[in-house]
Amino acid sequence: MRYQRASQDRKQQGKSVGDQDKLNLAEITKRGWADAGSFTDNDRSASRHATKDRPEFELLIEQIKAGKGDVLVIWEISRKERDLAVYVKIRDMCTEAGLYFWLVGGVLFDLRDKNDRMMLGFQAVQAEWLADPIRDNVLRGIVGAAEAGRPHGRLTYGYRRVYDQGTKALLRQEPDTEIRKATAADGTVTEYSYAGIVRDSFAKVARGVPLITVENELNGRGIPSPRGSTWRRSMIRKQVLNPAYIGKRVFRGEVIGDGIWPALVDEDTYWACVRLLEDPSRTTTRAGRAVHLLSYIVRCGVCDGPIASSHGNHRSREGRLYSCLRKRCAAVKSEFLDEYVQRTVVAWLSLPETGEMLSALSGGDEQVAHARAEAGRLRAELEDWRRLAETGDVTAISFARAEKGLTAQIADHEERAQEAGIPPVLRGMLGEHAARKWAELGDEVAVKREIIRTVAEIRLLPAGKGSRQPFGAHRLDWKWRFGPEAEENGA
Repeated sequence: MRYQRASQDRKQQGKSVGDQDKLNLAEITKRGWADAGSFTDNDRSASRHATKDRPEFELLIEQIKAGKGDVLVIWEISRKERDLAVYVKIRDMCTEAGLYFWLVGGVLFDLRDKNDRMMLGFQAVQAEWLADPIRDNVLRGIVGAAEAGRPHGRLTYGYRRVYDQGTKALLRQEPDTEIRKATAADGTVTEYSYAGIVRDSFAKVARGVPLITVENELNGRGIPSPRGSTWRRSMIRKQVLNPAYIGKRVFRGEVIGDGIWPALVDEDTYWACVRLLEDPSRTTTRAGRAVHLLSYIVRCGVCDGPIASSHGNHRSREGRLYSCLRKRCAAVKSEFLDEYVQRTVVAWLSLPETGEMLSALSGGDEQVAHARAEAGRLRAELEDWRRLAETGDVTAISFARAEKGLTAQIADHEERAQEAGIPPVLRGMLGEHAARKWAELGDEVAVKREIIRTVAEIRLLPAGKGSRQPFGAHRLDWKWRFGPEAEENGA
């Protein structure tokens, strides 16, 4: 029986294990033995640091336990394992099963011979010892690439990598704008690029379009996902939360600096997506399946429970209602509340002072640019400290103190930049054209919900016993989320 293994096969060519297989088979043929089977694990580590299973190796062990084969053929001990404990276990198992002979790199060893066992043991110790420096070198390369802002690992969807034809060294990572074609189920052909898909997904999510809607649109157009299959909400969510798309290098889950590649989307759009998707209030509203404009957005003014849409007869009211789910404290016909809230929000968006107020509160583009510039300056200062520490011009303690302080300041300025600027979901909705823009949204209920959620906090109050007063402002506890009027009731 012969076994082949390689730790990495980046090009998925199986070249290393293929060469091993040919060499092992040649040794078997040269000796006139019958081949009892071949077992191959490609792109699998055999060290104690391994994270992937070796299914073929497990099958090999089962064959040995079953007493199949007389000789185990491998090209070198490290191909079988780099863990001394595993070597001892397999050696003893082979002895118990009567498989006494190992052919390693063309040299035959007899497990019953103490000298052969010593030589195999020495090779096993050496294989395990070499595993740690290999792992250390790999980690050093990963850390070095991260600190230099170079990409590592799987290519980020939307980009492509350009390599030197001679040295195969990475020259750059750039947006993949190559035009491709996708065919929908109805035969409609769509032209698209990977970079374009990323930008489009970011723009839609920032505008309040639910992930399920983005998923359905991509799948409906027949555009394959990064995995070559159908899109899933989880894929799109992970994509629009990835800082790599604003040119940031991530290492072990944290942003550690700028990458060497250009951003695919602007930071305002990225952070708008982050705020929308990480807003805890969205977890109970199921925005992608929203049918009713105000369900779970409006709260009960008595018990603070959610207000949801229902169909039935509540205190002689017929038709669809919005009512308190917790204690039935308050209820109103859906059409009354929908019409009033939309009319009030659109009126607020139309006011000239609304746009002026939002710009003043956010500080506008100038404040955003200043915060980002200051964060960049502090990152450069931190890099200077790091170089001084590497050359020994400052002590490790001094560097650690400087790093802690500068890192905190960088985070503070980046947070200011994130929060600055008019929320993307409101862009294009402000001013004299607000009513027309709202009407153009049509059946995009999820986008309308996001706008309402962004600008107002609304609670429904009971009508009062025996009240026959028409629905109006007296039934709502309304607070704007922006401006000095935030604590006043809406009119």
